[in-house]
Amino acid sequence: MKQNLILGLSLKEACELEDISTSTWRRYEGKHPEIRRKRKQWQKALIIRSKVIIANKVFDKKKPSGYYAQYILDRELERETKNAQNALTRANARKINAEIERIKAETKRLNSNDEGITKIVFSDDLKPDKEDDSKQKGSEDDGADTKPE
Repeated sequence: MKQNLILGLSLKEACELEDISTSTWRRYEGKHPEIRRKRKQWQKALIIRSKVIIANKVFDKKKPSGYYAQYILDRELERETKNAQNALTRANARKINAEIERIKAETKRLNSNDEGITKIVFSDDLKPDKEDDSKQKGSEDDGADTKPE
């Protein structure tokens, strides 16, 4: 397992090569936490060794490599760009959360009985209004003639 992981294989790939299941390996690590720490080191070994080789190419006194120096600068630029994008995403998330809180506070204020706010309630029970004729003046005559002329 150590050799497979040092070569850069994933845990799943290394387990397949050794003909064991990933869950078996994880149970083994559960019983032996020091192996889990070592596995993490083994998995980083290839990357660390590669960085050392590249650094040696850049610092080679006889023949320094501009290619590897450019490679390092490109990776650094990618890392800085990713960090800036993450910072921008976090700032936008904070701005959105602040706007959400403002909207919640405004909604709460509108839903409360604050002064200056008039609530209008509409009700339609589909029943006709009763007319109050008691205060009207005039004849109770319905306008129909009872006497023929």
